[in-house]
Amino acid sequence: MNYIRKNKSRVNKLLFLQWDRYSRDIISASENLKELLKSGVEPNAIEAPLDFNSDTWPLLLEYRHNATTSKGQKTQWTVFMEHWQKENVLIKHQEGYKNVRISKHETHVEIDTNTAPFIQAMFKEVAKDIETPCYIRRKFARKGYNIPESSFLEMLRNKFYIGKIRMPAYKGEPEYYVNGEHEAIIDEETFYKVQEILDGKRKKTPKLSKAINLDLYLRKFLICPVCGCALTGATSSGNGGKYTYYFCCNNQKHIRVRSENVNEEFARYTAQLKPNKTVLDLYNEILKDLQSERKGESKKEVAALQNELSTVQKRINSIEDKYLDGDLTKEEYNRMLERYT
Repeated sequence: MNYIRKNKSRVNKLLFLQWDRYSRDIISASENLKELLKSGVEPNAIEAPLDFNSDTWPLLLEYRHNATTSKGQKTQWTVFMEHWQKENVLIKHQEGYKNVRISKHETHVEIDTNTAPFIQAMFKEVAKDIETPCYIRRKFARKGYNIPESSFLEMLRNKFYIGKIRMPAYKGEPEYYVNGEHEAIIDEETFYKVQEILDGKRKKTPKLSKAINLDLYLRKFLICPVCGCALTGATSSGNGGKYTYYFCCNNQKHIRVRSENVNEEFARYTAQLKPNKTVLDLYNEILKDLQSERKGESKKEVAALQNELSTVQKRINSIEDKYLDGDLTKEEYNRMLERYT
């Protein structure tokens, strides 16, 4: 504008490709156009020129400006999504995959044959719903494949493993998933079973957290005499052997004692416990009552079964009589007899 003001006699037209290249704001564009027209300069778009001799040019300006701006935004969105779908998967490393460069400016994702079997096995173990996910993670860590707990739980939720890519929310558009160009390593049935387990939607089943150490069966039942916290335990190696200890879960300095000594002392203590005669007599009477109740229930069940058997036998006899009397055909006889045999 400064150049035009200083060189009014030398400028009579201002050309640009589209109206959105002239200005992104329709209000400022209108004001600026009026100022240029007063200065004797005609601004116009090459692809969508306006006739400023017409009284309708302000309406046409607004329409064409909005149309080109909207088209530009859609183009930006399309380019962004295509770029995200093809390239964004390479930004963050995905367990079980590797980024492979096939040319100077082109890369793609391939299955890592070294780590993918571990990922597949983890998903299958979680889908069985026998062991907890955290215990499964620790089990594989002992085998040599270690993933941090937070990363492991994120991996179980990641649809990338069934061939999907997340398209993020962008300018009011909600996020969604599309089919990626990479190969899936987890089938959808297994993946969604895992999601149900993580969401708690599947029927609760007992989980195996970790094996119980038989040398520490009193763990969490014993109390620290110093702070009152529960005692835990562990096995350590030393002097050519392995030794198991109970110790305070709050501070090991409070108490640390060999497990076999504690277990033997507990066994000796429980062996000395003897209930008095009154308790034994009461327990004996309770057992007799339970036994008599079960006998009564058994007799009722036997009687009901005998009645049912008698009814069935009567019906079979009736069918046979009707067949012998010629009231039933052989096919009808066989069909009816199958119901009770």
